[in-house]
Amino acid sequence: MRTLNILLPILIIGFSCQTSSQNNDAKNDLPVIQTILKANKYAVDSADIAIYNKIITFAKDSSLETKSYSEIEIAVANQLLGTPYVGKTLEKDSIESLVINLRELDCTTFVENVLAISMCIKNKSTSFEEYCEALLKLRYREGKIDQYPSRLHYTTDWLLDNQKKGIIEIVSEMFGSDNFDASVNFMSTHPQFYKQLSNNQFVNQMKEHEIRISASKLKFVQKSKINEVSKFIKDGDMIAISTTIPGLDFSHMALAEWKNGRLYFINASSREKKVVLSDKTLFDYMAGMKNNDGIVVARLK
Repeated sequence: MRTLNILLPILIIGFSCQTSSQNNDAKNDLPVIQTILKANKYAVDSADIAIYNKIITFAKDSSLETKSYSEIEIAVANQLLGTPYVGKTLEKDSIESLVINLRELDCTTFVENVLAISMCIKNKSTSFEEYCEALLKLRYREGKIDQYPSRLHYTTDWLLDNQKKGIIEIVSEMFGSDNFDASVNFMSTHPQFYKQLSNNQFVNQMKEHEIRISASKLKFVQKSKINEVSKFIKDGDMIAISTTIPGLDFSHMALAEWKNGRLYFINASSREKKVVLSDKTLFDYMAGMKNNDGIVVARLK
């Protein structure tokens, strides 16, 4: 599951990416900058625009548009190394809007932003408006905002919807040998953890989505088999880490990166409190995670 909305102590103990239960404003040491609310429902401030423009300037100077997606994604991810980890940055107002926040990232928003920026660079469509459109298309069902339930909260939903849109390919379907249990119900059974789910209509809509998601068919790679299939994983591939906690599908998202012939990952880590390259290989990291049982791998097309 996309974990940026969950307030559950066991997740805080067990995983690298999960919801922060603290107030984000209290943790933000940056000066308060007036938020710009655009007519097209984008919520952004000037610091985010500056970060984006810096990355695009770097991309142009490095001729990244001529590189493969793998190379672009790793380059963009490295530009975001050190960015503070902050959870719940998408939980703003009761009216759903596209939130842009490159100053603070969690595991999901890190992956989404790297993918969106990489798409813009590769397609030579690098205006800030085009980046916002790319992010919106990734984050919302069918690329359209229609209140809170239209956001792709569960990772299974995120994967399948973005594959349907032709943005990604779930490549672990080709080398994953085990059936993945996509059963989810956490949001509808724990609405107290989501301020927007005080609206009973939204709860009912989430139940409908959960029923549909739970019927999904996917393959995944058990953590004991990661080294066996690692040769099929490329730099920049999205790694979705599955969880055994009832009602959830995934608990963390990261991007694959090879170093010295070994598979590591870049992620927004709640433990490190920032975006980092892992100090353990993916296999070793997973071996130490009690409540995580495998991975699903996706790739930009």
